[in-house]
This record gives sequence, structure tokens and C-alpha cells, in this order.
Amino acid sequence: MKPGTLTQYARRLDPVLRWLASHPDADPDLHQLADLACLSPYHFHRVYRAMMGETVNATVQRIRMHRAAAALAGTQAPLREVAQRAGYESDAAFNRAFGAVFGIPPGRYRTARSRPFDPQELGMYPITIENFPGVILAALPHRGDYQDIGPVFDRAFMLAGSRGLATPATCGYGVYFDDPEQVPVRDLRSLAGVPVAADAALGDGWERFEIPAGRCAVLVHTGPYSEMGKAYNWMFSEWLPGSGMVPADFPMFEQYMNDPRSTPPAQLVTRIHLPLK
Repeated sequence: MKPGTLTQYARRLDPVLRWLASHPDADPDLHQLADLACLSPYHFHRVYRAMMGETVNATVQRIRMHRAAAALAGTQAPLREVAQRAGYESDAAFNRAFGAVFGIPPGRYRTARSRPFDPQELGMYPITIENFPGVILAALPHRGDYQDIGPVFDRAFMLAGSRGLATPATCGYGVYFDDPEQVPVRDLRSLAGVPVAADAALGDGWERFEIPAGRCAVLVHTGPYSEMGKAYNWMFSEWLPGSGMVPADFPMFEQYMNDPRSTPPAQLVTRIHLPLK
């Protein structure tokens, strides 16, 4: 597509992605989504797939499976309720679909991930002290549960890609300003961003956010995004007290090394950065 066409289609699909993010339990209706995009229902799916690299159903499925994994690991919601919120009336169908994504059935996943935090089990996390070079981000804000930031990244990459600010190989950055153990979920603040040149023209809707150069403790986490809570707990309860390091006055940030649309959750690599004085 021509650059002007990409930008036009990105603007048309932006309200669609906003709707999908705010209605994760609803079954998307072709005509409603096409109306939001001001596109013909005959062509909406082709435009969406060309812009997003996946179908609408794949986007919805990815959002729902991530939410299901987070619910299984972090809540006591009944499996039936988790399955229904993921769009499955049949437990057997949900078990098959969840197992195909995460490699194990949802019941076993809950048992394995919901055990109490044991720092002795988590000593395998690699942490290095690195000099972060600094980066300017074109970022979109997110307010609320950190586990729900995924659709904001979908929007960020689509909009940035349409303006030539990002490619499929671009690594995303998430900046997390609050401690979810202390701040109510509705008040949690975060940003979903992509790196850009310092003089990049961002346009409306974007925030320009700078992560400055400096020393960071970097923990490499491999696995689903929904499972990073224990890595954070270990970093602050075990590694930091024994390291002699002092955190800087800057929020935690994460760098995502692969694409969740094409990478199995067990193979997702996230570099968690703790800025240091």
C-alpha cells in the first residue's frame, strides 16, 4: 500500500481496535466493525488482515487467551466462568483451545502457576547489569490492569507502521509507573510504545516519552506475559536486597523481543529493566 493509504486505513481501524479492547467478552459482528471502520463489509476483513497481519478472530482469540491465563494464575474464578469469558460454552472446546496455545490444559496451568510465591524456585532468572543507551518512544497511554495493555500495543504498532515509524522487527516497550500491589487496578498507569528517532513527527494521539541512558538491572523472562508477576517479586524480594544496588527515580520498563501474534506464549522473551542509581 502507498503511505497515504496506510495512514488512512490505520485511522479507520483505530476505532475497531479500541472497540475490541473494551469489549473482550463480546462476539465481534462484521457489520458493526465495518461501520466503525467506515468500510464495506465485503472488504473489511481483507483490509484488517492486511493491516494487522492476522484476522479479527485471531486478535480476539489472542486477547481472550491471555486474559484466561491471567485469570487462571491470579484469581479463583471457576474454570467454567473463565471458559465462558473466553467465548467457549463447552469446557472440552476451551480445554483443547487453551492447550493448543499454552501447551497444557487450563486446570494443570492453574495448579502450576497459582502456587504461593517461593523465591527458592525462581533463582534461575538471569540478571545482568547493563548500560541502557536510552530511547525515545512514540507511546500510547493505558489506564487500568497491566494485563490489559496488549490491545494498546496492537494499536501502537498499527498506527506506527502506517506512518513508517515501525516495522514487524521493531521491539515494543512498555513503561509501568505504579506498583500493582499498592495501587488500585483502575488507577494503574502505563505506556505502550515503539522507539522512534528524536526528531520523528508523531502526529496527534501520541505521547513522546524518553527513557534516558543509564545503568539498569535487566531480568530476562521467557514465557507468557501473564506470568511475569513472580519474576518481579523475586527481583525485589531476593535479588535487590542482596545486590547492594539502589533503584533510580524512574519507573520499570519492559522490552518485548518477539511478536505475540506469531510466537507461542512459552517462547515470548521479555527484558525487564530496573533503572539503577
